[in-house]
Amino acid sequence: MDPKQSRALLPLLFTGVLMGALDLAIVGPALPAIQADFGITTRQLSVLFNAYVLCQMIGTPLLAKFSDRTGPRLAYIVSIGLFAAGSLMLVIARGPELLYYGRAVQGFGAGGIFPIAAAVIGNTLPPQERGPALGILGTVFGLAFFIGPVMGGLLLPYGWRWLFLVNLPIAAVLIAGAIRLLPARSEAPSAS
Repeated sequence: MDPKQSRALLPLLFTGVLMGALDLAIVGPALPAIQADFGITTRQLSVLFNAYVLCQMIGTPLLAKFSDRTGPRLAYIVSIGLFAAGSLMLVIARGPELLYYGRAVQGFGAGGIFPIAAAVIGNTLPPQERGPALGILGTVFGLAFFIGPVMGGLLLPYGWRWLFLVNLPIAAVLIAGAIRLLPARSEAPSAS
């Protein structure tokens, strides 16, 4: 992979990981507002939070295997697309059921983002660039847990739906970038 394409690919992957990880942490400040809007119990609220985590854990191996079979481009697009579809379900939800389904779909899609990004880095970058890139990828994931509550607090005055609506244009940009930059098939690692 030429250095110019690599410089564009890494921000694409890092942004996808940040978006997926942010939605684990960004929802915290919104839970009381969601609870008030839908009149759900604290137990139902924990189901809403845990649906994302559970489906992310289920999505990770399944979408990673899908990536192995179809290639990283399609798998990344599907992962981001599912994440965006779940975000849209949350935005348009008028009852708690759609909230649960939206968080589940969103979490399942997020499950593919990190492993696909890590695999692309491992398969496309030369060995001397892999370690630092994977380190940054892990840092981005961890950074989301500091940024998420802050962003949630900043967007919450506009309504809790904005926490999820903001994902839609970002997902569109990521899908367009994936079409342009991600390899259709896994490439053999370069030994240079």
